Amino acid sequence: MSALAPRTLGRSGVPLSPLAFGSMRLHERDLGDEAWLALFDEARELGVTTLHSSSEYESHPRFVALLRRWRPSGVQHIVKLAEPHFGDVAFDRARLVAKVDAYLAELGAERLDVVQWMWRGDLKDEPGRLAGLDAQAGALAEAFAALRAAGKIGAVAPFPYTPGFADAAIEAGCFDGLAVYLNPLEREMLPQIERCAARGLGVVAIRPLCAGKALATASPATCVRGVLSERGVASAVVTYSSAAHLRELVEGARQASL
Repeated sequence: MSALAPRTLGRSGVPLSPLAFGSMRLHERDLGDEAWLALFDEARELGVTTLHSSSEYESHPRFVALLRRWRPSGVQHIVKLAEPHFGDVAFDRARLVAKVDAYLAELGAERLDVVQWMWRGDLKDEPGRLAGLDAQAGALAEAFAALRAAGKIGAVAPFPYTPGFADAAIEAGCFDGLAVYLNPLEREMLPQIERCAARGLGVVAIRPLCAGKALATASPATCVRGVLSERGVASAVVTYSSAAHLRELVEGARQASL
């Protein structure tokens, strides 16, 4: 099976593999460290070089421990980072920089290739979130530009939670795309994905199998092929824990590029 060719996240210039390993449920799989490391090696040989992680995940300590043993080169990191977090009323640049630095140290990475950024605050207060983004778009743009210039991050793709916030993030003009749920069952962000593509922005698609629910009507390869066939989608984040599952997903990704 041929290795997957990388895709670029919109016009950011940041390359990602069409499939990204999602670490969220890593700790739930009955695999020892040696088995995980062997699977990571096989995935990299097949062109799956992008890793998605979050310090919020229960799996994170084990994922970090595996990375320290694996010591990978030529991989890309997508990290989930909220600033402002739940309960915060405004964006704070110092908190953002501290969170980026913590990820770099934990992952042993030279750069966070994509920051899956979130404005949380109070998710029940959509007007407040939108007003906050509007008021602090300039501060956000300056903070992320400084981190890019320092070589600490490559691109920023907000996870918007709602279509309205996605539209506002696109209009803000200071981001490189979006990170959204996309699979055969979750399609509400398709208009925003199309807007991203029209503006040269990229998309990271999360849970292309809809946490397994989509498999009632489609195979893993079919789900991945459909997601990666959407214009502008650079990478699909999915968890695999066997060589057979990995190869099926890779085949779906390969078909999407034909």
